[in-house]
Amino acid sequence: MKKVRQDSWTSGINPKSPMSYEKYLKMGLEMIHKNLTVRVYKLAPKDTYPAFERGRDLRVAFFWNNKAIEDKTVVVKDEVRHYEFIIEQPFWYQSNKNKEDRQYMRDHADLHLKALHRAAEIGKKNAIKTATKKVKRKKKTVNKKVAVGNTQNLLENFKKDK
Repeated sequence: MKKVRQDSWTSGINPKSPMSYEKYLKMGLEMIHKNLTVRVYKLAPKDTYPAFERGRDLRVAFFWNNKAIEDKTVVVKDEVRHYEFIIEQPFWYQSNKNKEDRQYMRDHADLHLKALHRAAEIGKKNAIKTATKKVKRKKKTVNKKVAVGNTQNLLENFKKDK
């Protein structure tokens, strides 16, 4: 039976480095695009996140040029939410020296990085399409009356005058 190799997306960060979730996500966003950033909040609205526990959880939000990225897949009461998630503080800050912990953390982080990478690639393609449209410019034409054989006629007239 022939094995089919799946092309899995990788962030490009060394898989054996013991980075924390925070450092891994920030480095991955920086590698995708310089305008992508992440912000961490210690508080969350009760109506939006009822499971959020103050002092134990963090709310992580993604930004593009200091503007919150909207999550168009989640609409609550005709209101578009920002692309953010809740995570426990130890999971966010702790460095991952254990192989299994590191793999679990990166699998979770790669979900967000892959989505943002895909969106950045689509944006780049759209920017290239709009930038490469050729603008047709009309060439300036000069209306000169040039008669064919005019030089020969001038030469003959010059000879007659002598």
